[in-house]
Amino acid sequence: MLDKETIKRNFSRSAPDYDRHAALQQRMAAELLASLPALKPHRILDLGCGTGRLTRQLADLFPQASVVGLDIAPGMIEVAGREGRPNLHFMVGDGEEVTGVEEWDLIVSNATLQWLNAEQVLARAARALKARGLLAFTTFGPQTLLELRTSGFQVNSFLSADELRQLAAPLFARVELTAHNVLREFPGIRELLYHLKELGANTPVSRRPADLTAFRRFRARHPVVVATFEVINGLLFKSD
Repeated sequence: MLDKETIKRNFSRSAPDYDRHAALQQRMAAELLASLPALKPHRILDLGCGTGRLTRQLADLFPQASVVGLDIAPGMIEVAGREGRPNLHFMVGDGEEVTGVEEWDLIVSNATLQWLNAEQVLARAARALKARGLLAFTTFGPQTLLELRTSGFQVNSFLSADELRQLAAPLFARVELTAHNVLREFPGIRELLYHLKELGANTPVSRRPADLTAFRRFRARHPVVVATFEVINGLLFKSD
């Protein structure tokens, strides 16, 4: 099980500088926005809103809507709240505990689902969406950081697009999922690990002492590191 207290602590710590290191997450957010069909939502929820960059874009894109940004890390909400909008509200909360019945027209989640119990989130989101509501998300797939995993590093587990489809199919009338790999180059293994740390993403499923042998082996084999990030994009429609 993922340690929520560690996740809150790591992401709160990374919040002040998060956006400087989050180019991929920002690209994923742009893809999410571009994938949205024509909508006129009145209530929007951003699960795992982080520093609120995407949440503010949603508030600007849909000025008629009431937009709520929710994140488990208080530090993220503190940063997000520094730049507001009249139709925007940020709050600390756990994305796994979304409540309400037919409350939201649109729920979005960018690069967050991998930190949550996906089955629980999908079930609660389906219940919380209005009859013609939409859940739009991006997350990371199992090819993510395969270079680290195959070199002996501990890496979180990620659900595949097929596994997410199996979870979503009983809950949503239409499920659209795509996956693609993004390659990022780093000068070395230290820079990749530092990048993950600054994103708050150095939170393994369970902690163990650093594997110095794996680190040295990886550094010797990969003086320049190309890291894989598998990006999954999902559109889940409550009704056709």
